[in-house]
Amino acid sequence: MLRASRRALRPGGRLAFHTIELATGLSPTERRRALAAGPPAVALRTSYPSLLGSAGFSGVDATDLTDEYAATQRRLLDAMRHHDSALRDALGDDTVDDGLLRRRDTLDAISAGLLCRTQYVATR
Repeated sequence: MLRASRRALRPGGRLAFHTIELATGLSPTERRRALAAGPPAVALRTSYPSLLGSAGFSGVDATDLTDEYAATQRRLLDAMRHHDSALRDALGDDTVDDGLLRRRDTLDAISAGLLCRTQYVATR
């Protein structure tokens, strides 16, 4: 996907995206916890700067958006709690309970420094 994105850009064009990823320097136990709490894409075995470089991008800039990520997760959890009854009516208790647990686990992992959100900008 990154190589195709690079081909679609004019020389000097920029690619920007943000992603949720594992924090660096995690112990094996912390890594397992972060993998369980994050989205499937956090299982990436290499770094995004490395992938971008391999795809031919240069000038990779990374901006930490973890605080914003935590705030978004808190707002989503609050909204789920606020609309609990309607969500349960529409989706069922098990689905809502699973969603609340997952959201809390994700927020706990962010607070523990296991997950982060990063914006990457790279130049063709």
